[in-house]
Amino acid sequence: MIKKLSVGAWITCLAVIASIVSIILYNSNLAAEGYFKNADVTNVVLFSILAIAALLAAIIIKLIDLDGIAAKIADICAGICQIAAPVLLAANTINIVAARVQGLGYIYFSNADVAMEVQTPENLASASGAITCIVFFAIAMVIALIGAFCSLRKKVK
Repeated sequence: MIKKLSVGAWITCLAVIASIVSIILYNSNLAAEGYFKNADVTNVVLFSILAIAALLAAIIIKLIDLDGIAAKIADICAGICQIAAPVLLAANTINIVAARVQGLGYIYFSNADVAMEVQTPENLASASGAITCIVFFAIAMVIALIGAFCSLRKKVK
C-alpha cells in the first residue's frame, strides 16, 4: 500500500508533520511565561486540525483502489482536500501574524525608556516563540502548497 504513494504523498506527509509541530509550538507559546501567555488567537487550533485532516484524507482517498466514476469523484475530493489544507494554513499564518505583530513591535522596537521594562527575558523568550510559531506555520503552508501540485499516487504502468 505504501508503495503506491508518490513523492507528492510524502511531501503531504511532511506538511502534516510540520502542521503538528506548529500546533505544539503555538500551544507552548501560549503556556510559557511572557508577553504572549494566554494570548489565544481565534481558530488557529481548529484550522490546523482541519488542515491536517484534509491532508490525511487526501492521502487516504488516493490509496483506495476505485474504478470508473467513483475514481473520478475520489480524485476531485482529494484535490479539494489538497487545496483546502494550504488555504487553512495560510489563514492560520495570517491570523497569527496579525495577532502578534503589535506585541512583537512593542517588545523589540520600544523607546529606550520603555525598552528596559519591556525587554525582560520572559518577554523576549515569548516573542522568540511567537516568531518560531509563525515561521513553522508558514513552512507547513508552503510544504502543503507544494504537495497540492503533486500527484499523491504513482502512475500505474
